Amino acid sequence: MTTSDHGSRSAARHAAGAGHSPSSPPPLDAAAGDDTSAATRPSDSVTGPPDDIQELRQEIERTREQLGDTVQQLAAKTDVQARARDKAVEMTRKVRGKASQAQAEAAAVGAPVWEATPEPVRQAVAKGASTIRQRRGPLAVAASALVAGYLAVRWWRRR
Repeated sequence: MTTSDHGSRSAARHAAGAGHSPSSPPPLDAAAGDDTSAATRPSDSVTGPPDDIQELRQEIERTREQLGDTVQQLAAKTDVQARARDKAVEMTRKVRGKASQAQAEAAAVGAPVWEATPEPVRQAVAKGASTIRQRRGPLAVAASALVAGYLAVRWWRRR
């Protein structure tokens, strides 16, 4: 083995380690004396900056839109009144759904119970229901007076 043979092997190993073989041409950016790379650079510099400016403007516009969206989201989170209103609407829907479901279940259970109820009790309940329908106003006033009296007594005891 000669020194020149050893030197060519180490050069081949170095070239293989760099990612290209000794028979392949060096990458374009590695060629220092390449006239084509110098010829394309001035044309890139003429068209490059306007594209960069346009890209910057587009990025600024996207950032402004994202910032606007973020501000709106934060404003919505801090609007306690609107959030409470939305929650109240949601709860109202849930309660109405549950009430209609309970009413349907009560009707399903109530029919057999009503049929099993003795006739005199049915007549008394029907008479009481018709009386209530006829005198809703006075009954509402009486119920309101009872609630107001209860609240007044409760307030007076706490004092």
